[in-house]
Amino acid sequence: MDIGWKLVSAGSMAVASALASKVVTIGWKAVTGHQPPEDPQDPSVRLAEVLTFAVISGALMGLSKQLALAGASKWYGGKERDPQMA
Repeated sequence: MDIGWKLVSAGSMAVASALASKVVTIGWKAVTGHQPPEDPQDPSVRLAEVLTFAVISGALMGLSKQLALAGASKWYGGKERDPQMA
């Protein structure tokens, strides 16, 4: 196992996750005018809002992690790395 790759991939995914989370929060607030739903059991939050937020944030998180791994792989050695090894 290449410890360098593990560190680079973990670091890039952590940064990508943090950035994606900020983008989703800022975007949600810009579009809806309020903070993203945090407690799905809050009676003032509709199920459709929770589901919409979950789909959007999940898709953006997955995409950002894949892009981060691809960039880290190119930077680290230019070889295709197995994301399961990260």
